[in-house]
Amino acid sequence: MPAALPTLALSVLLMVAGAPPTPVLHGTYQADCAPYDGAAFRVTLPTTRGRLFELRANAPLEAMIGTWNHDGGNARPGSAMILSCSTAPNRGCNYPDRGWFTIMGKPGGQISGSFFVLYPNARRLEMHSFTARPVRGGGRMLCG
Repeated sequence: MPAALPTLALSVLLMVAGAPPTPVLHGTYQADCAPYDGAAFRVTLPTTRGRLFELRANAPLEAMIGTWNHDGGNARPGSAMILSCSTAPNRGCNYPDRGWFTIMGKPGGQISGSFFVLYPNARRLEMHSFTARPVRGGGRMLCG
């Protein structure tokens, strides 16, 4: 293994190694508004286990391609967060301690990517791959 491999990357490889494979999630994405009334986007990914993941970032939809680090959803431009929410009414959402997501493709068409999350008291990183299509009728948002 190269000596230049960062410690975090090595830790991630060790945590993911041996993890059971997860199915590819399929969902939608759309423009949204950030807490400070600026542009944002949201990717919604339902699972078969009664929950859904939301990947959000305070950036315009056109800038969604790339890697985003979960920082708890600070209300500033470029901030990103990952949520795991129950689909049952009033069950709430969980926030990971750490995580990041990568989006590939072209906004306006199908996108794909992956995300990693580490929840409090978890022993290993949870990893998922996904594809998403734009929400029908989900055009530009007028924020502010």
